[in-house]
Amino acid sequence: MKSMFSLLLVSSLLAACTPVSDGTRPIRTQADVDRYNATVSSEGEKLVCSRERVVGSNLPKFVCMTVNQRERLAREAGDVLRDIQGSQQPL
Repeated sequence: MKSMFSLLLVSSLLAACTPVSDGTRPIRTQADVDRYNATVSSEGEKLVCSRERVVGSNLPKFVCMTVNQRERLAREAGDVLRDIQGSQQPL
């Protein structure tokens, strides 16, 4: 009985670690990006991916964002820079 409970516990823990699949494959290559972009009708929802070095690692990671996300990040970064420049007025 104890071994049955242990087996049930281990199998439930392993099942909890399994990612839920919605039928799509993870995007890891430019070919995957091209396939995805062919299914999207809106220009802003298309993916733009690049290989970037992540802080704390020497291995490049394939980072993807939609066009809308990239534009929003660029706009927010510009706002932050303007705020910093505005706060650095001479004394």
